[in-house]
Amino acid sequence: MAQVSPEVAHAISCKKARYCRYADTKQLDKFEPDIALPDAQWSFWDKEGKLLVIGDQVMEFDSTKKTVAFFSKFFAPLDTLHNICPGSFEQVAPDEVNAIFGFEDQLMHKKLGAWAEMRGGGFYNETWKLVDGQWYLKEMRLERTYHKMSVFLKIIIFIAGLLGVSLSS
Repeated sequence: MAQVSPEVAHAISCKKARYCRYADTKQLDKFEPDIALPDAQWSFWDKEGKLLVIGDQVMEFDSTKKTVAFFSKFFAPLDTLHNICPGSFEQVAPDEVNAIFGFEDQLMHKKLGAWAEMRGGGFYNETWKLVDGQWYLKEMRLERTYHKMSVFLKIIIFIAGLLGVSLSS
C-alpha cells in the first residue's frame, strides 16, 4: 500500500467536506464542476450488501448528472446532515487514490420532523483521479453498516410500496 502525501490527503479531504456541505445545503449542482468527474460511478448499498432501492430507483448511477438529478428531488423536502471521519488513503497510481471515509447521516422531513426521520452510518469507498492538477471523484460506493428509521417513516415507505408510489418524485 503506497502512502499518499499529506498535501494529496488534504486536497481530497477538503473535496469530501465540500461534498457533504453541498449535499446538506442543496447545492448538488456544484458536484460536477467542483467534486466529481462527469462520468463518475455512484452506488449506495444497504447493511446486507445489497444495492439500495428508493421507490423504483435502484441506487446505482453511471454519471454525476444522473446522481444529482435524483438527489436534488429526493433531498428537497428533507433537512440533512452528513458527517465524515478522517479518511484513509492509498495511492494506487500516480494519478489515482483510493480513499475510505467513515460517515454518519441524518435525514428529517422538513414538515413532519421527527415523525419521518432516518439516521445511519457506514463507509464511503472511493476512487479519486488527478485531472489537470485537481483531484476529482471517479467512483463512490456508499456502504451502510447501520440505519434506523422512525416508525412513521417505515409505515409511509410500506404504504408507498403497496401503492407503487415513488417517494423521490
